[in-house]
Amino acid sequence: MKFQFNIRQKLTLQFLLLVGILFLFLSVSLYFFSDLYLEKRFFKRLQDRAVTTSTLFFDLQTTNKTLMKIVDGTDKEYLSEEVVSIYEKQRDIFLFTTNLKKEEFHRFFINELDYTNNVNYLSLLGNKMTALHISDKENDYWVLVSAKDKTGNQALKDLKNILIILAIVAFLFIGLMGWYFAEKALSPISGIIGQLNNIFPKNLNKRIAYTNFEDEIGELANTINQLLDRVETSVFTQKMFVANISHEIKNPLTKIFTQIELLEMKCRDNPMFHEKIVSLRDDTLKLNNLTHSILQLANIISDNAPLPMSAIRIDETIWDSVKDIKKWNQDLKIVAKFGHMPESEDKYWINGNEDALKIVFKNLIDNAYKFSNNKTAIINLSFENNQALISITSEGILIPEEDISNLFQPFFRIDATAKGKAGHGIGLAIVKKIVELHGGKINALSFEKGNTFEVRLDTL
Repeated sequence: MKFQFNIRQKLTLQFLLLVGILFLFLSVSLYFFSDLYLEKRFFKRLQDRAVTTSTLFFDLQTTNKTLMKIVDGTDKEYLSEEVVSIYEKQRDIFLFTTNLKKEEFHRFFINELDYTNNVNYLSLLGNKMTALHISDKENDYWVLVSAKDKTGNQALKDLKNILIILAIVAFLFIGLMGWYFAEKALSPISGIIGQLNNIFPKNLNKRIAYTNFEDEIGELANTINQLLDRVETSVFTQKMFVANISHEIKNPLTKIFTQIELLEMKCRDNPMFHEKIVSLRDDTLKLNNLTHSILQLANIISDNAPLPMSAIRIDETIWDSVKDIKKWNQDLKIVAKFGHMPESEDKYWINGNEDALKIVFKNLIDNAYKFSNNKTAIINLSFENNQALISITSEGILIPEEDISNLFQPFFRIDATAKGKAGHGIGLAIVKKIVELHGGKINALSFEKGNTFEVRLDTL
């Protein structure tokens, strides 16, 4: 599963990367230049020692024994494992060395010398060396001073540890500050979202309030307000259209249906005309039902006012719905089942609109009746987790799995059930909308012998 960052997380990450990279660059630069400075200072110390040795040996003609005492008597704090040698190039011999065991080590350095320079700086196996060229009319000499910079290495190690600790603390601090600043930057948007949730669809006459309409977020708020103006106008026009068309269509259809019924009664003695009139009456009834369903769906969708709610007993509402639908379908069979039922009858109550919920249950029971093989609807009522679970099951043609997600779309009908069954594909769309207005959920399930529709509603 791919992880998606929200805007606050993205801003925090960008802030962390920007400041973190800058901090790392400064830390690496500090470490690098500190290394260069300590190395340069150490080579300068070695060079000073080489100059002192050459002065004592060549200018003052100090004996080897005396020179050895002077070298050994110097401060060893900064020059660890120091070795001083004087090499004569012509004869390829060492005239002086403070450590005979290191003579071959210095000879290896000699092979690396650049004879074009009077001063050479070399590094090998943790040792640093300064080679100073001294010459007279007859011979060339090299004064070699090598040592390990343990003090500098320890200073660099301490500096590295300090920088690592500072980097960890800095990254944590930068991350927290980035999270805080991102929240401050996005808080106006969160405020706009909160206002929008209170405006749409309940209070379309309200608008977003913002202190500064000149900045980018203010421009967004102003654009949303303009959009709300157009939405409010559109919804008002739709509601007016639904109200007017409802009156204009219902009355003529009712008159037509009444006149056809009267005409049917008058033509009972004429079989040819009577058969056609009955067919016309059935078509008119279907048209009347379709119109009523369409207007009912349009009213539910376009009406932004919440349904009037009151405390109702869900079990009584279900059985009242059964009684109403049995008046129209005398051969309907109802099988009632009960799952987990609460001990107290107080748990049977929900906050809902009784008339709207009757539409839900009558639609679901009517579908179970029409699409079952035995004209039987199985109603199961149970309570769990502060919810009422109502399932209505029928044994019949299975709903294909690929069609379940489209069942609650207006005018959608399954190919297997569309033929030979009355209906227009609107009932389930109305059912879903009413259940959602009650804060509930509805699901369709298909099993081996038939189909089940589950409705979940919160109890009081």
